[in-house]
Amino acid sequence: KFTLMIISEQFVIEADYENSRIDRWLKNKVYKFHQSFIEKSLRSGKIKVNKKKVKSSYKLKVGDNVYINIDYEKQEENKKFSYQASLYEYKEIKNNTIFENKDYLILNKPAGIAVQSGSKSPKNIIDILNKFSEDKKFYLVHRIDKETSGLIILACNRTFAQVLSEQFRNKVVKKNYLAILHGCLPVNEGTLDHNLTFKDKSKVKTFKAETDFFVLSKNKDFSYVQANPITGRKHQLRRQFFHINHPIVGDDKYFIPHYKNNSKFLMLHSHEVTFEYLGKNKTYKIEAPSQFKVFLKDSGL
Repeated sequence: KFTLMIISEQFVIEADYENSRIDRWLKNKVYKFHQSFIEKSLRSGKIKVNKKKVKSSYKLKVGDNVYINIDYEKQEENKKFSYQASLYEYKEIKNNTIFENKDYLILNKPAGIAVQSGSKSPKNIIDILNKFSEDKKFYLVHRIDKETSGLIILACNRTFAQVLSEQFRNKVVKKNYLAILHGCLPVNEGTLDHNLTFKDKSKVKTFKAETDFFVLSKNKDFSYVQANPITGRKHQLRRQFFHINHPIVGDDKYFIPHYKNNSKFLMLHSHEVTFEYLGKNKTYKIEAPSQFKVFLKDSGL
């Protein structure tokens, strides 16, 4: 099924797109045209820059006038969901950058956005970054849950992605999380050691999960803890605290009914990460978000 799209418009290039190729600008700013259609429209003069014909490799400058006068038959998508990242979303994510160089990017991920796409989470950080990044391709080397806030490391090239992945495998990377748990923990520090089972298609697999923790403060209703996962299993902290009958506040997947769920936010925050870079340890920290701090205060912790 096709729909005819007629575009007759003039655009002025803003600073955000300085040095962008015109074909990439068209796909990001106007519509995700097929490359062959863009080439044909540029050759025929239906798309011009400053009233002149240009090639698809032309690098745009601030103030350039792009003239578009085209008819385009777009095929309607027939999918359960279709997600198109926007420049606004890209800017929002980049505004949460803690540090960036040629090899890695440290982000303070807001709660509520996935790091990679899934059937229930089409909107995701890695796709948004890679859609609009002009000079880098970002690689995911570890994950934090959609509902979890805080620090995540992204590699900016394949070589450093392999370096970081190896550090994770060898437990060189150290992470610590802040969490608010239901109930008063009976001890002030310890190690959680569980065998967690996961379904992989028709098979059930078991993996060892290990986490060190210590209590920062507690009362009869809640415990505020720092948790340092030694292994890296899916939902590890959420499942392990659930297994000891002290689930994380705001968790609607791993919960115990007699605890009243006092928050719509998951009280789990990726607070600190340390890894090796050029022979030195690099450590990054970020404070918990406002909803976490408010809950701490309101709970008397």
